[in-house]
Amino acid sequence: MADTPTNPLLTMLDESKLIICIGSGGVGKTTTAAALGLLASLRGRNTLVLTIDPARRLLQALGLHGRDLPSNTPLEVFPRMLDALDHPEPGPFDRGAANAGSLHAMMLDPAAGASLMVERLLPDDAMREQVLGNRIYNALLPALSASPDLVALELIADLHREGRFDLIVLDTPPAHNTMDFLQAGQTFSSFINERALKWFAKVPRKDAAEKRSIFRRGSSVAMSVLGKLFGAEILPDIAEFFDSFRDVMPLMRERNEQTDALMRSDVTRFVAVTAPGGTSLREAYHLRDLLRKESLPFAGFVVNRVLQAPDGLGDEGRLQALSEDLSRRLTSTGVPADQAASLVARVHEGARQLRFLDRADRRQVAELSALAGANAFCAVVPQMEHDIHVLDELRDLATQLVGGLQD
Repeated sequence: MADTPTNPLLTMLDESKLIICIGSGGVGKTTTAAALGLLASLRGRNTLVLTIDPARRLLQALGLHGRDLPSNTPLEVFPRMLDALDHPEPGPFDRGAANAGSLHAMMLDPAAGASLMVERLLPDDAMREQVLGNRIYNALLPALSASPDLVALELIADLHREGRFDLIVLDTPPAHNTMDFLQAGQTFSSFINERALKWFAKVPRKDAAEKRSIFRRGSSVAMSVLGKLFGAEILPDIAEFFDSFRDVMPLMRERNEQTDALMRSDVTRFVAVTAPGGTSLREAYHLRDLLRKESLPFAGFVVNRVLQAPDGLGDEGRLQALSEDLSRRLTSTGVPADQAASLVARVHEGARQLRFLDRADRRQVAELSALAGANAFCAVVPQMEHDIHVLDELRDLATQLVGGLQD
């Protein structure tokens, strides 16, 4: 396939600022995100791949295996490792190493990210120190840390605002509810609604004359309930927490609304990563419906691990001829006729099963291609014989992504 402006996958890599890979665990989502990031960098873009739990072999391919990987910190892959690539003549799908941009990889640490997310919004050092020592804040922090969706969205929004990278490729958290990720920004913004903001505004400032009234029984229905639930001794921490976050809460809501707007903008694209199989196909339909329901920009499907039978197995006559040739070769080397016949029968049956699986995968790919529609792509990656361990293999995967586009 020629490198033309009509190639939808390359157009996505060249024009998007944020690509979000979604899908269930175990379908090659992290490796797909890395391959897309690598190809974008080879096409001249300054690219960041953001992931939570990359496999050791992928870290090895990116030259990060064995290194002390700081969380939430971009680590350079290109141009530091550019010489690790074999440099053939520039192919049809990349612009060659001479025009490479940069490639960075980052591991997301939800716990550290949640803490930084809150601290960035605190206006001064004194208030930051006050909040960090607050018992209510420290009780809420694990809940934020347990939401990698929200932390990831906040982090990519900050990175997007900084403008350091032309493209960010996000590998969404493994084994999680996709709906939680797609609606994380909206859910948080809804939580900090007008009623909550008005309620916060009613809490007296620490230096106000009526501060002591917050601790009087019956002075505040909410405080009275909280006092009964957690004990009166916790009320000063609650009052201090409210006072510290009075001005931060509207900012948190505004930032999450901006993040949600980024996810829906024309610079963002969602890629659904899947694999053949009934369960994966149902999930692909589910993901497509979710994206449509949430009005999120869908770019296409990547179908990994598609089984493709070798040439010659699709024709029964050709398969029979191959079986007879194998039988002659076995008997010519001294294998007894009955053993040769048994081996050939087993090979023949294995070939028939392979052909059956090939046809089943082709039908599912055709169904996904139809589901993607005319305005999205469906890229097929054949089943590989082994995992990716070196950078050249990752580039080969990227090339297969482009070359595997279905009509």
